Amino acid sequence: MKTAYFPGCSLKTIDRAYDVSTRVIAEDLGMTLVDVEDYSCCGAGELKGEGIKSHFLPARNLAHLINQGETEVMVSCNVCYHELSRTAYAVQKGGKNLEDIQAMLKDADEPLIKEQPTVRNTLEYLVNVVGLDTIAKHVKVPLTGLRVAPYYGCLYQRPAKMVSSVQIAGEDTEHPHFMHDLMAALGATVVEHRAETTCCGGKNLLSDERISGKLTGRILSTAKTSGADVLALMCPKCAGGLDALQFRAVGMVGDTAKLPVMYYTQLIGIAFGHRPEELLLVFSLFVPNGLVQ
Repeated sequence: MKTAYFPGCSLKTIDRAYDVSTRVIAEDLGMTLVDVEDYSCCGAGELKGEGIKSHFLPARNLAHLINQGETEVMVSCNVCYHELSRTAYAVQKGGKNLEDIQAMLKDADEPLIKEQPTVRNTLEYLVNVVGLDTIAKHVKVPLTGLRVAPYYGCLYQRPAKMVSSVQIAGEDTEHPHFMHDLMAALGATVVEHRAETTCCGGKNLLSDERISGKLTGRILSTAKTSGADVLALMCPKCAGGLDALQFRAVGMVGDTAKLPVMYYTQLIGIAFGHRPEELLLVFSLFVPNGLVQ
């Protein structure tokens, strides 16, 4: 199964574990990931105040996607997914915004967007295209007894109006459940909690340690007090506060914020029988079948 894939920039640097684990499970599932040619940063949401200019970087990547003969792309990073979807929606609406986007591409000597692109989140792609039944058949080490709290973040399903019916088929944009369904297919016990789609304060990660720590602390403590052994996430920006800088959360709300954090793709990889080092997993986690180092 050939699948166009947009890794983005953080998955090639500080969040390599997300990219590596995505590629590992993709190979298991018979997926051939083909990177968007000459891709660049998506803009990371930093240029939204610049109006039409904020569409240039996402448009450039979508134009290169189409230029290589593809119209659909799978994206793991929630921020990249949001930015590319936002521009794909602008292309769909057409009008002056599309004219201005094409003009920017032309002025920069980049390919034009000649067809309507479709942007799909890796989570949704795994559920809707690969299928939960297929994923379940690849499970070698069921996560039976492991209590997993899904965390979607704020960009996976918002705003719903800008994602096409293809992108969210079967998903609930108010109360998403695809990660719940996926973890259940791996044999895990799914722990529901009130903070599944709340903002982690990613925009404040570097500029306001207090706000960042308070928001991430609320998410982690809510998941832990709900009974979770581990928090499963899907966004590199969220990982920055919830994992790498978890000490801030602990400093704000106490030890209830101490909770292992993993990308959901790493959990899939463990269930598929891969060793932690293959998935760039760097901490110990007790699972019913033994200790994962």
